[in-house]
Amino acid sequence: MTITSFWFLVFVVLGVLIYYVIPKKLQWLELLLLSLVFYWFAATPYTIVYLIAVTAIAYAASILSSKAQQKENGLKKAWAVTGTAITVILVIWLVVKGRGLWYPVLAKILGALKPSFMDGVNAFQPVAALGMGYFTLQILGYVIDCYWGNEEPQKNPLKLFLFVGWFPQLTTGPISRYGQLKSLFEGHSFSYQNICMGAQRILWGFFKKLVIAERLGIIVSGINGDFAQFHGCWSWILLLIYPLQMYADFSGCMDIVLGVSELFDIRLAENFNNPFFARSSQEFWQRWHITLGSWAKDYVLYPLLKWGPMIRFGKATKKKFGRKWGKFLKNCVGMFCLWMVMGIWHGGYRYILGVSLWYWVILMLGNLLTPWFEKITKRLGMKVESFSWHLFQSARTYLIYAVGAAFFLRGVFGGAGLLKDCLRVFAVRGYANPWVIFDGTIVNTGIAYRDLNLVILGIVLMIIVAILREKYGYARIWAAGQSVVFRWMVWCLLFVLVLVYGMYGSGYEAGAFIYQGF
Repeated sequence: MTITSFWFLVFVVLGVLIYYVIPKKLQWLELLLLSLVFYWFAATPYTIVYLIAVTAIAYAASILSSKAQQKENGLKKAWAVTGTAITVILVIWLVVKGRGLWYPVLAKILGALKPSFMDGVNAFQPVAALGMGYFTLQILGYVIDCYWGNEEPQKNPLKLFLFVGWFPQLTTGPISRYGQLKSLFEGHSFSYQNICMGAQRILWGFFKKLVIAERLGIIVSGINGDFAQFHGCWSWILLLIYPLQMYADFSGCMDIVLGVSELFDIRLAENFNNPFFARSSQEFWQRWHITLGSWAKDYVLYPLLKWGPMIRFGKATKKKFGRKWGKFLKNCVGMFCLWMVMGIWHGGYRYILGVSLWYWVILMLGNLLTPWFEKITKRLGMKVESFSWHLFQSARTYLIYAVGAAFFLRGVFGGAGLLKDCLRVFAVRGYANPWVIFDGTIVNTGIAYRDLNLVILGIVLMIIVAILREKYGYARIWAAGQSVVFRWMVWCLLFVLVLVYGMYGSGYEAGAFIYQGF
């Protein structure tokens, strides 16, 4: 049962109807039951043991750590308990989900020693739990917050399990904090506004996923799977449209997830805020996958910068290289660790290369060169507040992101292969023919012209909604201020577009969400 399926909608509707009928003190139990039922039908059922295991570890660690800190000189014991819990939870993730990090190395070592050793390693292929990367970071945040005293330990293990396994966010996050989801355990009254707003957001998410992302996926798969036919300028087309597919897919899922939670009067953290409007890479990562970046800053970067050895390193570099460079070098080390954690979390060396190293280098260069760029633009008299300059900055940021996103691709091109072919367009004379965009070759990717027109329409609608969000906070807020006739026309039109043009039907299954794999 995927979250874009008909049965998921039936499941949610029945859940909401029951939710507002039963007594408020029983509502959290229904949410727990819904989460268990969803996991049974949406994932490999036995992998729920991982959720149970990390919940049990976090429950015991938070209780023991809290008790230890109440005693005199109990801080060391509390840290030992918390550190052990963090280590065990990370080992579970590494063995099960992070196999791509250690398996290639182990395969080479064992293969060199004795090839027969690989039989046992190959036989060990555990199935990861649904959303394992997301709930692992979520439960780690809970354990650390309890140790820091930011949260009181949850005394009821079933409520803690609900926090870990709340069914809408199991698919692709967001990575929630315990304090944000305490409303899971509270009673909620029926609200017509919650139902309307939640349904509208779900509908918009379906549109982005089923109408836009799935059609863009046809082009991406067609180009990436046939290097013999699609190269040269096609490499640039792939490079530039893949981020659009990722955004429509991932943010579409987020809209569905946040909309479903809103039906139950549960507010989840926002994960996207018009990232392609960003004018710098730093701003981009404040708008894209917001909860992952926020988690990494709060639980990796800031504690690291306050760590004794890092403080001493900062003082030593300031003394030797001056205040400016000392601060930069300390920040450089901290940001490197942050980006390495984000790359490792994605679970493969290509992500460490494409996510960690690429964006870390870009951000560090940005910190160094921004003052020089500002002087140059001022000297040249450029109107930095003009629309054209903002457009240039956003296009530049988009291209930088697209280069890193290329490493998420699999197939003939892959990440490095795609970038290499893009460079050949400039290096090899006669290699690329820019007119392929207009000669009808695109239909060879498998997409029809009518679907291409729908993609263009969908992208235009996404841009309009993004502009409204920049101005009003949410496009839904703007729509709510319009006449009732206009509102119903907008939502009915969107519903018809999803119903008629959504890519589903007999023999069709929507492609898995790109970020569901993490």
